[in-house]
Amino acid sequence: MSTASITYSNNHQPIPVDKGVPVLGCLPEMAKDPLSFFRRLTNQYNDCVEFKFPFLNMALVTAPELCHQILVKENGRFRKADRDMKIMSALLGNGLVTNNQHASHKAHRKLVQPGFHFRRIEGYAQTMIEYTDQYLADWPEQGERNVADDMFRLTMYIVSKTLFDIDMNHLSPESKEVGEAMHAFQVIADKRFDQMFQHPDWLPTPNNLKMKQIRKTLDNTIRQMIETRRSEEGDMADKGDLMSLLLEARYEDGSSMSSQQVMDELLTLFVAGHETTSNALTWTLYLLATHPEIQTRLQQELDLALAGDTPAFEDLEALKYTEMVVKESMRILPPVWTINCRQANEDIDLGDYVIPKDKVVFISPYANHFNERYFPDPDRFDPERFTEENEKKLPRFAYIPFGGGPRVCIGNSFAMMEAKLILATLVKRYRFELAPGQKIEPQSQVTLSNKGGMRLRFQRR
Repeated sequence: MSTASITYSNNHQPIPVDKGVPVLGCLPEMAKDPLSFFRRLTNQYNDCVEFKFPFLNMALVTAPELCHQILVKENGRFRKADRDMKIMSALLGNGLVTNNQHASHKAHRKLVQPGFHFRRIEGYAQTMIEYTDQYLADWPEQGERNVADDMFRLTMYIVSKTLFDIDMNHLSPESKEVGEAMHAFQVIADKRFDQMFQHPDWLPTPNNLKMKQIRKTLDNTIRQMIETRRSEEGDMADKGDLMSLLLEARYEDGSSMSSQQVMDELLTLFVAGHETTSNALTWTLYLLATHPEIQTRLQQELDLALAGDTPAFEDLEALKYTEMVVKESMRILPPVWTINCRQANEDIDLGDYVIPKDKVVFISPYANHFNERYFPDPDRFDPERFTEENEKKLPRFAYIPFGGGPRVCIGNSFAMMEAKLILATLVKRYRFELAPGQKIEPQSQVTLSNKGGMRLRFQRR
């Protein structure tokens, strides 16, 4: 919808429009490099900008107060964009990420939330520590590794244990197949997000057939995990994992989740529970490898805070600089570089603007995190931005690596604890530097990764 079709009162102003090139509008620029495109818009326009696509205009919202209004104050008046949900649900079904019914999402989230309460989170820490130790046992004194692959496998093993109580040795043979399936999904989803017209899912196109095979691969992996649990125990008693919690959970009327809903929720948690954290760790190791002075300071904190070689849950409070490093890494290279688009259910006053019904609105953590009004010299890797004092100065929703509001990432505390524990273990033991010839080419697909992985040199300290 064009802004020309909206009638403005004296209290409203039109959203500025970036027209792009004739006919295609901004589509070529965004398809070529979404990160640079959003960054340009953020620093060229204040608060909000509409950009043109063929047959469709969208808006990018960057003002923290407007992001807060969409994600929190007015969240019930926005839905996740229909097109986004169609693409994502091909893999995730109707889990928390793709559930677009406000009441249904609230009910399902209520059943999943106990799995992320503090006491359970504390219990997961030991798994994270033990699995990281086991994974590093095979590392030599020095060498070169694709740490993107390492972090993908390690976080997958951890989420499999915490979700399904499945030991990493059971999953290890399938890890390569799961990794290939996840990569293929990102490629297909990225193509679909760039296309103006979508083929119906029932049409046997190569991509549709591939997507069905990906879903089948991941479904089979989860079913095997469930069957392994049943064969080992003969029942599904709660052992502290999320799968047994979901199978035993009850809605307010006493009913339980359907088998398909449990599968969708588990698949959503499985995919989201390791893909984003593995990318966050990969980018953090890259930034430390290219900023040796910050890596040295981090190691000094770890040497001082950790009595032994491996951190424990009780050490987390002392790892202030470790947390600052993770937060700054997720500012510069947020794994979730854009939040699923929102679509207005009705005409909505958004600050000084009017968002018409069905308008698609982008909120991008990457764009917000490079807003020079809140992050001066935004390209500089500076963990000091996240001292307690400096963090208090940031407006709410200027920094949103996990989103916000009722749909904030349900596993944000889990992910932060996992990132800190794994990073502390790695950097306490090894020093990292970028491998010769390694190219940095961020891929802004469903999540933000580096094309071709991340090869780093490492040396035992």
